[in-house]
Amino acid sequence: MTLSIPVKPHIKEFFQSVEIFGPEPIAVRRNSRLGELVAATFSQYPLRSEDLEDLEAVDLLEPTHLNLKLTFELQTRLITDGKLLQFGKVLEIFFELYSIAFVKGRMDVYPTMNGAADRFVKVHQISDEHYSADAIRKMVQRSRSASDPFFTKLSVNEKRNVVQLSAKPVQLAA
Repeated sequence: MTLSIPVKPHIKEFFQSVEIFGPEPIAVRRNSRLGELVAATFSQYPLRSEDLEDLEAVDLLEPTHLNLKLTFELQTRLITDGKLLQFGKVLEIFFELYSIAFVKGRMDVYPTMNGAADRFVKVHQISDEHYSADAIRKMVQRSRSASDPFFTKLSVNEKRNVVQLSAKPVQLAA
């Protein structure tokens, strides 16, 4: 069964890069990480009557969609347009988290964030017309704001501990 996921062009290029999954159709096993995501997204029974429409299995590759070749079966009545869009959003969030981690992780190698963002775009073969290195850099800058979800979820005492630990030099026992 081929699952055709509607995604933005830069998300498709990202997942088709040699560093991630390679060219389409992307083979997905049930016990792989992507297979687990597919099974989790499409395992719940639809609740609305319009979701009960059976969609035909897709054998042709949609050029604007990310095409996954599943090696396991899904009930076709559970594959709805809404769930396909939802899964596309999950892949987009994965792209954002991965790109932020990639750029932040390469900051020790490249002197600027621009260099790390350029490297991300080149490594993952994302064309400039779909998503630029500048857009990656801006996304990383937004993630570095004072509203960091980890820091804001800490209590006042935990924040003091984090600040104190980062200010104290580590002393080794003699």
